[in-house]
Amino acid sequence: MERPVFQPTGTPVMDLDTPALVVDLDVMDRNIEILHGRFNQSGAKVRPHVTGHQTPKIAHRQLRAGNNVGGISVTSVGEAEVFSDAGIADILVASQIVTRAKIRRLCALAGSNRIGVAVDNPQNVSDLSQAATAQGVTLGVLVELDVGLGRCGVSPGDEALELARAVANSPGLRFDGIMAIAPLPSSSGEAGEFPDRQERDAISWRVLQHVLESREIIEKDGLPVSVVSVGGTHNYDVAAGMAGITEVQAGSYPLMDHLYCRMRPEFSPAAKVLAAVISRPTGGSAVLDAGHKATGPDRGLAVLEGVTGAQAVRFSAEHGVLELQSGPAQNMKSGDKAWLVPFNLGLCFNQYDYVRAVRGDKLEGFWPIAGRGRFD
Repeated sequence: MERPVFQPTGTPVMDLDTPALVVDLDVMDRNIEILHGRFNQSGAKVRPHVTGHQTPKIAHRQLRAGNNVGGISVTSVGEAEVFSDAGIADILVASQIVTRAKIRRLCALAGSNRIGVAVDNPQNVSDLSQAATAQGVTLGVLVELDVGLGRCGVSPGDEALELARAVANSPGLRFDGIMAIAPLPSSSGEAGEFPDRQERDAISWRVLQHVLESREIIEKDGLPVSVVSVGGTHNYDVAAGMAGITEVQAGSYPLMDHLYCRMRPEFSPAAKVLAAVISRPTGGSAVLDAGHKATGPDRGLAVLEGVTGAQAVRFSAEHGVLELQSGPAQNMKSGDKAWLVPFNLGLCFNQYDYVRAVRGDKLEGFWPIAGRGRFD
């Protein structure tokens, strides 16, 4: 468990003990306003997907922003329990819950909350039905479609219809509709590059159209589809403009990371790791006190921000090495502070128990990342 130095409210941000996970509340609030504002004239609303930040205080800010469904989505029962304890009563577990113990816990939550869950196979539908009936609760169910992510879900069309029928005919279950998580648009060009905006939007539209076609097929069979839930931050504006989509499970937008900022430049990174220079071993390098354990680099290295002529080039478990090429970077000295933008938000947040919330370069408080480690 992280054992941070709990400095008092009002501490200047550059005086925080390092390494520190810091959220700039002004930047976060602007990001939330941008995304939620896009839904002012939309038939769809936002269902914040909170698995990335795992922080109830941030989730409550998202739900106060307007243009939302009044609830959130998570990935595990453990996360649902955490956010239920934090006072959020409408929770979609946007994943398959299949073991007996987890299904019992899911049903226990449904006793006092509006709980939804995704399904993609008939046996799971049967197991959920038996448990919900035995515990005297009702679970809302969304049939998950695989529209190219290659993870969970049934094929759009007839397979989705057959599973929807199974849900609708199962006691203890309420067929609410369908959901799909669209993959990030990939490029046929240089590795790591995304298609341009026009091509990305066209790809997203085609993918989401498969979801709407499945809705039409299911409704023609006589089953009302009240929820069409899709994700995420990368295509929120396309989804907001498509009639028939009811909610968007956007996740990264409040805080962002380097990966998503490359795709959606209207947002800015609000979550960063503050690190300190602890060594200048050569004239062309500096060493930070933030390594893999502080930045969560599994999908990519954190990116150094705000130091002209310097680049983060190598990380070990506890240390980050900067290459100092020219200009102001050459003046870095032991004790100086530096900002690292995580490449992937969720992997970085999972390294910490607390986020340091700051506004106007002053500490406002330590916010528990209460869902951290709740994979169960």
